[in-house]
Amino acid sequence: MLEIFQNLEQMINRFSPWLHIASGVVFLLPGLCIWIAGHSLRKIFIALAGLAAGIVVGLFVIGRNVFSASLSGGLAALIALIFEKVLVVLLAAALAAAIAFTILAEPYFTQTEAVETQNDISAQTTTIDPNEILQEVKTFGLDAGEKIKQAGTRVPVYTWAIIAAVAAVLLVCGIALWRFTSSLFFSVAGTMVIFLGMILLLSYKGAEPISHIRSNPLISAAVFLAMAAFGTIVQLLLCKGKKEKITKIKPGGKKGKGGKEAKIVEHDWRSA
Repeated sequence: MLEIFQNLEQMINRFSPWLHIASGVVFLLPGLCIWIAGHSLRKIFIALAGLAAGIVVGLFVIGRNVFSASLSGGLAALIALIFEKVLVVLLAAALAAAIAFTILAEPYFTQTEAVETQNDISAQTTTIDPNEILQEVKTFGLDAGEKIKQAGTRVPVYTWAIIAAVAAVLLVCGIALWRFTSSLFFSVAGTMVIFLGMILLLSYKGAEPISHIRSNPLISAAVFLAMAAFGTIVQLLLCKGKKEKITKIKPGGKKGKGGKEAKIVEHDWRSA
């Protein structure tokens, strides 16, 4: 799996500098929002995720035109809003399974040809044309998918059982501790998006961030876990939302106007 990220770094280094900065900012800013306030803004992020998934399906699966993409995107966003809590739990379980697979399946990834040096990459022509960029991304995606598929066929059954158990634990937590699961999911997802944005920005200066992560995996893992834990705690403590005051009139009392007793009930509309 680390080799896939190394290939990603090589691909990024062939892009023009402005693309590093623009894409880095595009990932970094939303990543910060997801990391700190994802639970509070979950309806927005879930709707956007549904919209993006629907557009992809409409463009590449159903009608492959703008109308089908718009229709499927709108329907997917509506469905995502209706089943918001269920989708959050399912996405949290899927993310946990993906992380577990990344860690446990690493020994089963085959090492191919040696990675290119920074001098070799610098000597190549910088990719600027959008069609070339899309082709590079498509080639990388197909190659990464093939490597993951091959590794998956080599993973033993007990490893798959561990991965399934991790996903099952998140599903149970999502049912019993939904708010904690939601905060944890958005914190981890936001941390991953922040890491990706920082990798893109640091690649602009030729810092080779993925190579440094590969050479110091423990330090990188500690930083990732610390950020994920901090984001989860912040969302649990600070993202409770404002309380609405609902007035209930109870007949037959002596207090209040007209001989009625007023009872104030506070309801936290985001604590559900």
